[in-house]
Amino acid sequence: MQSYLEIRVPLRMNAGWFTELKDVLWDVPVRWQNGFHHITIAFLDETPVGVDLRPMLEKHLKGFSAPALTFDKVDVFGKRSGGGVIYLTASNVPESFLTLTKRIREDMEKMGCVIESEFKLHVTLGRVGREAKIGLGGLKRIVEAVEVPAFTLTLTDVDYREFRGRTIYETKLVVK
Repeated sequence: MQSYLEIRVPLRMNAGWFTELKDVLWDVPVRWQNGFHHITIAFLDETPVGVDLRPMLEKHLKGFSAPALTFDKVDVFGKRSGGGVIYLTASNVPESFLTLTKRIREDMEKMGCVIESEFKLHVTLGRVGREAKIGLGGLKRIVEAVEVPAFTLTLTDVDYREFRGRTIYETKLVVK
């Protein structure tokens, strides 16, 4: 089974920088993420049958302070299938968040889960298919021209879900 662990990111769809981003890409066929913004902590390409990750997640997440991330940049990366992903990111990520992510991913792998992708802190904003008449370099130049005023969000909601399926585990991180 494919599954993933995410931490929700409550973006305002009408923020000025987001509106500007959509405006500068008016002639590019972007499939904008319609809400449900999140950071994927781990995408599990395979989870062994009968393995219950909930106790391990509870161990790591119970008592972990909700991270406050300061988002300040939009960028693009290429997809294996072609095209690109337009995303929001943070230049400076708290070490405690990176350590938590690393430990959870390591424990998942110790439990037999297959994780093929590296962790890259990003919030997907939109996707551009390979059929678009703009290359990755051109897309990158347009997107990088949009200035994102730094803003901080405290992230409290964590979900472990089947890929395109049900929620398996959810919790709220403590705000301290």
